[in-house]
Amino acid sequence: MDTRTAYRILLSLLFATCSVFAAAVQAAERAAVNTGEVRVYFDVSIGEPEKLAVRLGLIEKTRDDLIASGLTPRIVVGIRGKASNFFTRDEDYVLESDLAVKKNIQAQVVRFKAAGLRLEQCGLAADMQGIATTDFLPQMEVVGNGYVAMITYQGQGYAYVPMD
Repeated sequence: MDTRTAYRILLSLLFATCSVFAAAVQAAERAAVNTGEVRVYFDVSIGEPEKLAVRLGLIEKTRDDLIASGLTPRIVVGIRGKASNFFTRDEDYVLESDLAVKKNIQAQVVRFKAAGLRLEQCGLAADMQGIATTDFLPQMEVVGNGYVAMITYQGQGYAYVPMD
C-alpha cells in the first residue's frame, strides 16, 4: 500500500469517527431537550482555597445557565481529597490564612443546598485527611466511598464533570 492510499484510509476513518461523535452529541442534546432534565455529577477535590472557590462558582454558574436554557438540572457535587477540609464546621482543618475563603465556601454550601443540589463528602477522603465525619457541615452527606458513588451516578446517566 502506498502512502497516498494510507492517507486516504486514515482520513476516511477520521471523518467517520467525527461523524459518529457528532451524531452521539446531537442525540444526547435531543434527549436532554426532550426530557427537560439533565443530570450532572461535579467531582471536586482541589485543595487550593482560591481555586476551590472559583470551581464552586463555576458549578453555580453552570446550574444557572442550564436553567436559563430551559433544562431542569439534577446536580450532585462530590467532595474528595483536600477539598474536604473546607466543608467542615468551625475553623478547624484549614490554615488561618484560608479562613475567609472557608467562610465564603460555607455560604456557597448553604446556597447550593437551598437550590436543591446534593452535596456528598467522600468518607475515604475524610479518613485520609483525618476528619471526623461529625465535623462536616450539616448540608453534607457523607458517603462511604466517593468512587463508588461516582460510578453509580454515571450508571444512572449523570454526566461526569471533573473540577480540578
